[in-house]
Amino acid sequence: MSRTAVKQIGWLVAYDLRQQLRERGSVLLLVVALVLALVALAQGEAFSRATSAAAERAQAQQAKAQMQAQSAAARYFASPDDPANASVQFWRSAFDLRGYAFREHVGFAVKPGLPGAALSIGQGDVLPAVVRVKAESMDSVRLAADIEHPQRLAAGRFDLQFFIVCLWPLVLLAATLSVLTQDRESQRLPALALLGVTPRRVLLAQAIARALAATLLLIAVVGAAALLAGALPMTLAGLGAGAAWAATVLAYSLFWAGVAALVCARAGSRSTAAFAGFGAWVGLVVLLPAAISAGVSLAAPLPPREGYIVAMRDAADQVQANRVTVMQAFYDQHPEWAPQRTAIEKLPAAVTRLARASELERALGAVQARFDQARDRQAELLRRWSAFSPVSLSHDALSVLGGHDAARHARFVAEVQVHQRALHGFFQARIQQAALSDEREPCPVGTATCAGGYGFTEFAAVPRFTASAGLAAAPGLPHAALGLLVWAALLLAVAAWWVRTQVRLS
Repeated sequence: MSRTAVKQIGWLVAYDLRQQLRERGSVLLLVVALVLALVALAQGEAFSRATSAAAERAQAQQAKAQMQAQSAAARYFASPDDPANASVQFWRSAFDLRGYAFREHVGFAVKPGLPGAALSIGQGDVLPAVVRVKAESMDSVRLAADIEHPQRLAAGRFDLQFFIVCLWPLVLLAATLSVLTQDRESQRLPALALLGVTPRRVLLAQAIARALAATLLLIAVVGAAALLAGALPMTLAGLGAGAAWAATVLAYSLFWAGVAALVCARAGSRSTAAFAGFGAWVGLVVLLPAAISAGVSLAAPLPPREGYIVAMRDAADQVQANRVTVMQAFYDQHPEWAPQRTAIEKLPAAVTRLARASELERALGAVQARFDQARDRQAELLRRWSAFSPVSLSHDALSVLGGHDAARHARFVAEVQVHQRALHGFFQARIQQAALSDEREPCPVGTATCAGGYGFTEFAAVPRFTASAGLAAAPGLPHAALGLLVWAALLLAVAAWWVRTQVRLS
């Protein structure tokens, strides 16, 4: 491109932006959009603060429960035969291994928050960041969900992600759909042609410049507000998250500049462009993602949840009916824990409880695998088909930046499962050893528990959940943002070719 052409484009862009500033309607629309963006940011920041507060409360509750258990154990074992301890029930006592493992133990797993969490809620309102972990099974994690009113979940939250994905395109379309169409109506194109300015240059320069100018203003306002309000921390990670968010929003805005350019290349008037632009918004923002979601559900349907519940009940009944066989198989695998004097059918429920829970998990393995395979298949289809929906790409990219995407939650659940197995193994080993000790030398009559039996004081040794460094690391620029740039380049190229073809034909 020659220096003269660059000057012409610069003059054209500067003149067009000055004209836009004189339009009160355009300025008012942009101001309203910025106010809505700030309101959405405040909603996201409030949600992020609530999530962080819930994580802090969970960790405080876990620490408090451990301190109370240590104090109770110290008081009890100082004088276990004290008449005040006569009413102690072992299954409700933190200093008894059976009571602590199955009732009194309080342990939480917390998904670490990311620096850009306030910029995107994503699926964070249905995928909890704090779950209680129990030694017996993963049910407390699998069935965990944030308690929300169904109507609110159906409507969704008005956060910055919703504003960017759904409402910001309307602002961009309103600002760019008069490109070239206004010049056609005013018969200004012949005069511009005398100056060497082609319709293609007018279309691309003005559409891109208007979209970029509005987007840069949005990024500046939202970024400054996020830093001042603490939604983005003043750290390298926080600034990196803000930069990645800004790049994604820019790529998404360029895509809609391409949509507007394509509409303006075909439309003969501003009214025609307005109708076509609104139709494009409905098709791209509403209909196409809904069609992809429906297609994925049809291509990879989930098994009926009722079948899982029935299978779980049947497996529980089967494990209970085969209790002796289950324990025989368990002690065949762990002969060091096999009882010496007590018949297997006479073993207390607390001694067999974890082994029966493991057998129940194994019996449900095939059913759970079908659900997991169907979900994985859906996730894979969504990943592939979302490439044809730029709106879905932007939603996925912003969810990843906020740390509220389904893939990250799946990694979190996988790490929780590893922790739950460690917790299960910890209590299983100690319960079996305590059962052998109690078998050899039972606790004195009249005491609920004793140090030589099921008495428990190893509170500091109980496994605690620690998220991996990978789960806590902030993501870089998502690949979906690059897909948006590809879509933008494709649409702009088609629009330029269309205008050039029309000029040749005329």
